[in-house]
Amino acid sequence: MDLDEILALAETRPSPLELARARRVARTVQSQYDLSLAEGYKIIVDADLVDPLTWDADEATRVARAAQLAKRGTVTWLLGAGQAERSARLSWSDEMAMIVGHAPGTLRLTPRTLFDLVHPADVERVLAAVRTAWERSRPDETRFRVVQPGGSIRHVSCHLEILTDAGRPIGIIATGEDVTALELARQEQRRLAIRRQMLGADLAVRDVLTGLQTRSYVIDEVDRARRTTGGALIVVTTEPATRLPDALTDEDRDQLTADIARTLRTVVGHDVTSGMVGSGSWGLLLAPQEHAEAEPLAARIVDKFRNHLFSVRQKPLRLNISAGVVHFGSDIPDTGFDLLVDGEHAARDARRSATDVKVLGHPVAERDRTDRCRTRILSAVSTNRFALYAQPIIDLELNQIARHEILLRVRSDTGEPVAPWAFLDMAERVGEILSVDKWVIDHALELVGRGAQTSHYQVNVSGKSLADPGLLSFVTEAINRHSVKPECLTFEITETALIENRNEALTFATGIREIGCHLALDDFGTGYGALAQLKYMPVDLVKIDGAFVVDLCRSPADQAVVSALVELCHTLGIRVAAEYVQDKETMDLLRAAEVDFAQGYHIGRPAPITVSQEEVQTVELELRFPPQQTAMG
Repeated sequence: MDLDEILALAETRPSPLELARARRVARTVQSQYDLSLAEGYKIIVDADLVDPLTWDADEATRVARAAQLAKRGTVTWLLGAGQAERSARLSWSDEMAMIVGHAPGTLRLTPRTLFDLVHPADVERVLAAVRTAWERSRPDETRFRVVQPGGSIRHVSCHLEILTDAGRPIGIIATGEDVTALELARQEQRRLAIRRQMLGADLAVRDVLTGLQTRSYVIDEVDRARRTTGGALIVVTTEPATRLPDALTDEDRDQLTADIARTLRTVVGHDVTSGMVGSGSWGLLLAPQEHAEAEPLAARIVDKFRNHLFSVRQKPLRLNISAGVVHFGSDIPDTGFDLLVDGEHAARDARRSATDVKVLGHPVAERDRTDRCRTRILSAVSTNRFALYAQPIIDLELNQIARHEILLRVRSDTGEPVAPWAFLDMAERVGEILSVDKWVIDHALELVGRGAQTSHYQVNVSGKSLADPGLLSFVTEAINRHSVKPECLTFEITETALIENRNEALTFATGIREIGCHLALDDFGTGYGALAQLKYMPVDLVKIDGAFVVDLCRSPADQAVVSALVELCHTLGIRVAAEYVQDKETMDLLRAAEVDFAQGYHIGRPAPITVSQEEVQTVELELRFPPQQTAMG
């Protein structure tokens, strides 16, 4: 029974049947009472027996009694002939006093003390509800918070009823109930509903282009297997048998990658954990009971691809393919990344030895693995197996191209420039990213120095490289050697979660600012401690991580995050850029959110750098991990 039903019951006239039943009950109670007195029992509490259904009480008393029976409190305010009498006619029940945290009879009730009990933020709403009920002479309801003497907050629901005499309003009675538990439950339901609406798919789980799992997902699954059951990891590497035409676009390369993924699925099916683990590299994880199937499955994949004719721009294309298999037990010290590297090296060895599959019965020794990775990275640096591409960035306020981001590409064995994210991941993990950073800084500044230097240029360094105390000197020397204006440079820190030495990072940031350059942070919103870095790093620009932008039009959660980050950065005097803009609708949303810069395929795809800087006011040179949502970056 709710409050409305109780009040309706209090106002209802009993039927003749109900009156008769009540009289019978009253007579029975009276008879037992008289019998007890006659037998000499001592009556502890004597009371006049009154028939509750024939009790002729006033309206306020009936409402208060009904509320008392329902364990609810009341506040009654009866108006007298003069204004001064109003406070004297204000009273509340013991139940209401306890609801607001006071023992009965301990507080002298006045209008001021009454409203002092209401939470300051809710006073106006309560007054408005009272005025409305009084002016319209009809019941109303309101919810508000009360502040108990110890500071605790309770939620109260009140039913307001106007008391009348001969049709004239003479007062108001409020029947209150502590609904804190109910209100908290409602708030939790609303929160869960909002969370369900805002919760989006994890973009790190599945690659948008191929439909397979991403590199990070495969590594995590291998990690889980090596901690529990063990298993077998197959790594397949594919590469065009001939160099692709220079006129080939990123769309053409993406189409080829998608075709390779579809062909792979026809062999392995959908039940096997499989994903793209690098440019032209594919990983498959088999359970322990499938150990014996690992080598035959790898051989079937190789045979399928060798007999399959792919097409690029309606021209036939065959792929060179090889595979490596790594068997591993449970509870081994090698990580999922280590096992993936072993599989990649096994596949490369199979290609060099002209065999289809190379099988490793156990993981490679850690020192041998690290030495081989370092040799591969340093060889790529010394032989300049890199290329720099530029991608335009638009100033959303001016609606014109104002910057270019320089993206790193790694050349394959056939000289084809491919996305570097697997290569850079390896360089980060084995501690050789500094050598790659220095190559990019030196060659990027050389290009800047040969250009017009019309406005601003941006060069990125990995957060892990900031631990090197000689990096600032290297950058300063390169600026002078290539005759680059320091005030035209911004250095952007990528992978901020990998910053190993906060003091060295701050020294680099401060030193860069002192020589006249600016500072920026990349992939903002995903790295650990990113907000703290805004506090102590002299940052001029942040790039919102593309995971919040790629699905912006369909994700209320992403829209909320982007708006909040923009407001935060602008409050701190920091400009904001957004990556992975794929369509006009996304760009319009970013402009509405007051994002300063945007880049992505909708604005322009990466292209090989030329020395001529045609009407480019700003060139952004960046060493970073290209998006894993696309195969070729």
